[in-house]
Amino acid sequence: MKQYLIFTITFLISSLFILNVFSQNLSLGLPEDIDGYNKWIRLNKKIIRPRAGDPHRGFKRVYVNKTKKELVTGKKLNFPYKDGTIIVKEVREASKQNSKIVLISIMRKLPGNESTGGWDFIEYTRSSQDDSFIPLQFPQEACYSCHQGASNSDSVWTKFNNF
Repeated sequence: MKQYLIFTITFLISSLFILNVFSQNLSLGLPEDIDGYNKWIRLNKKIIRPRAGDPHRGFKRVYVNKTKKELVTGKKLNFPYKDGTIIVKEVREASKQNSKIVLISIMRKLPGNESTGGWDFIEYTRSSQDDSFIPLQFPQEACYSCHQGASNSDSVWTKFNNF
């Protein structure tokens, strides 16, 4: 009986711990389709540093949900990106990996988005490291008006240089 009680208590505590870990991940407020984005292929080898006129102030790492084989032939990127491509730009307040993430910017290549080059744009921000992300409200065309300048790379400014 005592062993059964210990087993039950241990099981319950473990279950609560696992649920807490998963609920923290989901409670961040980010969409499920980017879960684990930081394990995707990283487009930029070096951190992209802030620059004048940058709409995404901070230190950036950019990830894509495709394999290197899907992205590159030799050392040339395959454009346009295929439907279903998701690009996530993680913006941190400092260059260190453990610094606060202040912005998550997402581009999704979807059929039927001709007015924005085939891309759906959304950004999420938060006030503190412990807060959930909330979506920023702005028109898609605002993002695309800048991204049009990267028309030779399918509206994506970050080039794959992580060879």
